[in-house]
Amino acid sequence: MANRDLPEVARLITLAFAGTLERSTKWVKENGLENIRVLREGKAIPACLRRIEMGQFFGGKRVPLCGIAGVATAPECRGKGHARRIMEACVREMHERGDAIGGLYCSTQALYRQSGFEQAGHRCLIKIPVARMLGGQKGRNVIVLKEADMPRVEACYRQFASAFNGMLDRREYIWKRIKEAPDSKNQGYGVLDERGSLTGYLFMSQPRDSKTGRQDLQLSDIAFTTADAGRQLIAFLADYEPMADSVHFGGGPLHPLLTLLPQQRYEVKLKDYWMLRVVDVKRAFEARGYSSAVRAGVDIDVIDDVVEANSGRWRAEFGDGKARLKKLNGGGRTGVSCGIRGLAAIYSGLYSPRQAASIGLCAGDDKSLDILGGALAGGTPWMTDHY
Repeated sequence: MANRDLPEVARLITLAFAGTLERSTKWVKENGLENIRVLREGKAIPACLRRIEMGQFFGGKRVPLCGIAGVATAPECRGKGHARRIMEACVREMHERGDAIGGLYCSTQALYRQSGFEQAGHRCLIKIPVARMLGGQKGRNVIVLKEADMPRVEACYRQFASAFNGMLDRREYIWKRIKEAPDSKNQGYGVLDERGSLTGYLFMSQPRDSKTGRQDLQLSDIAFTTADAGRQLIAFLADYEPMADSVHFGGGPLHPLLTLLPQQRYEVKLKDYWMLRVVDVKRAFEARGYSSAVRAGVDIDVIDDVVEANSGRWRAEFGDGKARLKKLNGGGRTGVSCGIRGLAAIYSGLYSPRQAASIGLCAGDDKSLDILGGALAGGTPWMTDHY
């Protein structure tokens, strides 16, 4: 994207997401023009999108991820296939650049499924009445977080996030959203253990109801690496009970904070399924982690209409917590076959191969389905962040 394209790209973003032109222009500038992709037709720009270089944790290992955001088509140009063209071009670029997987949140599934994306994990909105957090432990060691604390905050987050399939390995784009609300800054608080190490933290704002004077606690992030730190964060939030009604944050349907609550009284509401795209079959499988207990091999037939190099029969060998993939020249009688969409849902762990087969996302003999399912098992995939 060139500087001269900024006004038109900002216009497309504004019309697609109902913001202000000023805010859209700021978003495009702050996130780097080099990360914006535009589709050109002569002098016109009918569509645009933004790349976000990150990582995503699967099996305890970081997999290189290209996040996609800000996909927008000019209203006067819709219905002509522009969005699909720019998405497919973006997928091919991901493959050429060495990305293993691509991810996004969608407003319409049909478009992204045409480009090889599929539902792969959850992001829920969680609401806990503050009064239901009372009754936990009283002792705690909490500090106000400053910018100098961010390296250990990020280290704490990575340790927490790597235990859950689907969580992001964040970069500055995401961390800025954690620390800053649209019109203010979120305050951070950390929990220290007896050695002074940061074992948990949260960032929050406190919107107040002008009529009642009561407030809600909006968490932009919460993470902890020990059960004690999680309980201390619960106790810290419970101290707001005299003036606060509820705690709100994003996460998965099985967020570990919920298990530590003294009472199981809360609401979990699905907000989004995030979508995943296996951009490079070999890189994606060899980058993620696996149980060291799995030692087996399986053939996987993949069909990918956008990235030809992914299509074909692959031999996957699992052992020592790793996978090795090799492209095979000939076919075989047994194995798993799936399109690139089905592979995404299986890869993330949203569906086991047997479950995916029941809804037409893959096919295979029972033994092959079970081998692949055993290798990829790892719990329900979820994500805290929206991007």
